[in-house]
Amino acid sequence: MKEKIEYKQTKQYEITIIGAGGIGSHLIGNLIPALHRGYLWEGKRIRIRVHDSDTVAIENTAHQRFSDEHVGLHKVNAISESLSPYLGENLIIEPCPWDVRKTSDLGASDLFVVAVDSHEARRVVHSSGGVWLDLRCKGDGYIAIDNRVGSREVSDLTPRQSSASCQLEGAIASGNIQFGHILAAAHGAQWVLQNLREMQGHRNAKPPLPQIAS
Repeated sequence: MKEKIEYKQTKQYEITIIGAGGIGSHLIGNLIPALHRGYLWEGKRIRIRVHDSDTVAIENTAHQRFSDEHVGLHKVNAISESLSPYLGENLIIEPCPWDVRKTSDLGASDLFVVAVDSHEARRVVHSSGGVWLDLRCKGDGYIAIDNRVGSREVSDLTPRQSSASCQLEGAIASGNIQFGHILAAAHGAQWVLQNLREMQGHRNAKPPLPQIAS
């Protein structure tokens, strides 16, 4: 007979995801159904705050988790609406239709995920003192660093620079979509899930290591 593992009961878990575009929309779209099922999350209350000021454009539907009916809506509201069948009293998405530029833009959180190309958001999260993941992608590759990476390396990887799309120039118009953002989203969903398990005291929890892949 398979042994059922007993998990610690804790306070409500707070997760903050910054960015609801190529990486963020797919990360959340995979994470929410996983949290919705299984005895691991029974009796747990999980609130996910999603930050993004952008609205859905028709071009976004080529590589982000949106459909034509979402065009014109705030991305954070569109995500909450599309995942509503999975949500309830113990699994909550809190849409935050503003960008993160300073510490006061964020609330307290157990886990932070940066899924947007913004050096301001990255630096706010890096300096939070919390448990964080920073996802970047371009074309078919991605980078994932987290709070286990040394501060000097994190600083070197986070210069001041303009934001850019995860797609190469001309990819959306031509249909030559690159899928590095899907790799980054999968890493992020796994990282959140395993960190939640680790917070519950599961000794076999293994958040994925920082990495670069293409």
